[in-house]
Amino acid sequence: MRTTDGDGFDVLNVVGEYFQCCDAKDWDGMRSLWADVVTVDYAGVFPLRGAVRAETLKHAMAEVVGPIPLTQHMVTSPVVTVDGDMATVRFHLQALHHHPGLGDDERSTDWTLYARDVIGLDRTPEGWKVSSEKLTLVHQTGNRDFVSDLTRLATGRS
Repeated sequence: MRTTDGDGFDVLNVVGEYFQCCDAKDWDGMRSLWADVVTVDYAGVFPLRGAVRAETLKHAMAEVVGPIPLTQHMVTSPVVTVDGDMATVRFHLQALHHHPGLGDDERSTDWTLYARDVIGLDRTPEGWKVSSEKLTLVHQTGNRDFVSDLTRLATGRS
């Protein structure tokens, strides 16, 4: 299909909705934005890598991100490239994670990632769908053991 003037806006909207759904813990909403298989590389901060079925990705997001009471993903400086039925959005990402159950000090309760992210999208009859994501970690602050500490909290291990 031919690229249209509105494609860049539509693609950017999908990326914005993706992170809005993540912060709202709307896993069905996230799933609706993905192709059936998504190629992912989360720079080791999330337990999946490679070609992943969307249902598997949905369940992993719910399991890892779901228990975190507060997340806020902020996308800045997006650059959109559309070529026919394929698009790429490159941007900076700041992702705040906060869980008060991990202690009394923000050094244990907070984890913030600073990254460069690239999301690939494919045009489908249902609209643009996320087909890939590659996160490149630039910096992090706070509790670097946040995910493993959450696991310990959930299982009651100290």
